Amino acid sequence: MAEYAVVSADLVKDRQVVIDLWRRNLADTEHLEEKYDWHFVNSPFGPGHIWILKADGQPIGTTSLGMRPLKLGKAITTAGMACDLAVNKEHRFLQPALMLQRALLESAHAGIQILYGVPNSGGASVMKYVGYRESCYVHRYAKVLRISHYLQRFGKFGAMAPLIGAMADQGFAALQSIGRGKNGRVTQVLRCFDERFDDLWNRLSSEHATLTVRDQRFLKWRYCECPLRKYKTLGLLTEDGSKLLGYLIYTVDHASALCVDLLASDGSEDLGCLLSAWAIQAWHDGLASLSVSCSHSALGAALVHNGFRQRSTTSPGNRREKRRHEQRKTLFTHERHSGADPVLVDRWYYTEGDSPY
Repeated sequence: MAEYAVVSADLVKDRQVVIDLWRRNLADTEHLEEKYDWHFVNSPFGPGHIWILKADGQPIGTTSLGMRPLKLGKAITTAGMACDLAVNKEHRFLQPALMLQRALLESAHAGIQILYGVPNSGGASVMKYVGYRESCYVHRYAKVLRISHYLQRFGKFGAMAPLIGAMADQGFAALQSIGRGKNGRVTQVLRCFDERFDDLWNRLSSEHATLTVRDQRFLKWRYCECPLRKYKTLGLLTEDGSKLLGYLIYTVDHASALCVDLLASDGSEDLGCLLSAWAIQAWHDGLASLSVSCSHSALGAALVHNGFRQRSTTSPGNRREKRRHEQRKTLFTHERHSGADPVLVDRWYYTEGDSPY
């Protein structure tokens, strides 16, 4: 039996050791060096924390915390986001994973008030074992824009598929109200984050009990400087362009537009206008579907009202239901100080942009 030990990594000296462990064990191994520097070394919210698991003195695993600014009630605090649990295949059993997670909980610096993560099913078991709790569910909502994509994907109608698909797309677009008016508002693809985003954050942040700070400083780092993928920002503005009413940030994966962040006032027409404008933009870009993942029930209801369908479920029933739905994700949190009110944490406004990458 190997003798295991966990040590805190030096971000400079142990850089290559950590990257090598990532390369052997993570599913996505592109741009690892750039990811390391962006997320752990150069974050404007403080350097990340990394731990290395050794077996008989040799590095065989790692886990990490990335720093995020978090509005909790009326206060701004620091949240640590657990990520990049990577263990060599021959050591993938409970003890090594538990040792890494316990070291993370015990030795993360005192300024971090909350730790959180949205793990897969295996990681969820480990998080619960070491003391994280389930705070809220993250559901995915989707909207089909082009039926032709799915007809061709599944080989329906053979050679007639392009013609039938084109006719179906036009009818489906009309049925889904793609092209709906903006009621005096204008939408633009915005190339940068400016003071209008700070103004929007100051106006809307009080609508949510807990959410990542979304000022221009954070948005620039998270989406402009991220080396892992390209993002596009759609802004909803007053007619003169002076005031930002909401924004939606998305990336494209194959033929689908994936929303990573969305902020507009609850209970207003702004959210509907923004979603409609996104559908128009994606339609003109030739995309086949839209996808949004979030924890906020009011946002989920607005998505359904605007033609999205919830694709995830808490506990699928029969086999047919399991084929039609995917398992919802769970946001796990660990409040390290008594000041972190669990009621506030359970009302977290979570979007995909709150994930590590």
